[in-house]
Amino acid sequence: MNKTAKAPVAEAANGAKRVDRLARLIEKVRADKESVDLYYNGKITREELYARGVRFARTV
Repeated sequence: MNKTAKAPVAEAANGAKRVDRLARLIEKVRADKESVDLYYNGKITREELYARGVRFARTV
C-alpha cells in the first residue's frame, strides 16, 4: 500500500492560508456566470459587465 506524504499548507504573508488555484478558478467562473445572468435579466448594462472583466466571444 502506497502512502503519500502530505505537504504543509503554505501561508501568505498576512497569515491567510493559500487558496487552491482550482478553487479560485471555480469561484471566478461562478462570479462570471452570476454577472452574465444579471446582464440577461436587465439588471446591469454591457459596460458594467465589461468592467467586471466578462466579454462575449464572437462566433465565426
